[in-house]
Amino acid sequence: MNLKRYMLHLSYLGTRYRGSQKHANNLILDIDSIQGAIEASLCKLKPLFNNTPKLVLAGRTDAGVHALNTVAHLDLDLKYEEFCTDTMIRMMNRYFSNCGHDIRIFSVQAVSSSFHARFSAISRTYVYRFIVPKDPQNHMIPISESFRAHYARIEKFDLSKVQEGIKLLNGTRDFTTFSSKKGRKTAPWRFDEAINEKNFIRTVRKLHIRLEEGQPLLALDPLSAGFDYWNIVCHSKSFMYNQVRRMAAALIGVGSGRLSINQLVNMLQVPSHNNWPGKVPPVPPFGLYLSNVEYDEASFEKINT
Repeated sequence: MNLKRYMLHLSYLGTRYRGSQKHANNLILDIDSIQGAIEASLCKLKPLFNNTPKLVLAGRTDAGVHALNTVAHLDLDLKYEEFCTDTMIRMMNRYFSNCGHDIRIFSVQAVSSSFHARFSAISRTYVYRFIVPKDPQNHMIPISESFRAHYARIEKFDLSKVQEGIKLLNGTRDFTTFSSKKGRKTAPWRFDEAINEKNFIRTVRKLHIRLEEGQPLLALDPLSAGFDYWNIVCHSKSFMYNQVRRMAAALIGVGSGRLSINQLVNMLQVPSHNNWPGKVPPVPPFGLYLSNVEYDEASFEKINT
């Protein structure tokens, strides 16, 4: 086989999917996942190549989580020397549109076989969107924000407390308290299918996080004026299972008064799954967006030569 590797840039709305990763490897078509749906679209291109391509995503997202700009790669054994990536993009997106998939491919390019969508990434950026009612008695969420942002029922939102909490989270920290036991199970490692071996989970991460004022997705919606819009932007090389959603929950909890700054300090100073406050559940997944995956520009220069 003469395999050539291709990098894809894509976006998706994760509301109707079980997550990005295909759950059942024995199923050829697992269209309930992002990976499975994209591989199903590639089946329509089967006359163009000899192999059954497997998609490798830059990162895993949970059920309901969205991606605005993420990356994947796949290896193709092409039947013809002339291969048009524009045709590939058009046919895949036509399949998604016809089948009602909320997925779009907007770039395909040939890369070196050493490129790996996941392991070549140097950082990832997530955005968590939440809305706060200007009137605490207002429960009429804009239809355009349904399953696109978290509605935080807060009577008084203290921005200064949130900024104080952000300063505590920034930098290199042990984020064990902010990771889920489900992702870790009972061992400090998980089996990684991409490298076919055990991958030890690192709980100490370097993180940059900030709060910025957001905007409604559809300003024309008459209900959008009744809310303030906020984005929690998290930037790091990688994240643990549920880490961003738990950090967002903690910051919203601090801003609403359900969680004190001293409690947040304790969660960082005594990193433990048992130190997570039960009264502050993780925020729902539909407010979370994987907004970008970054790679070293020098590696791209090497890839494209």
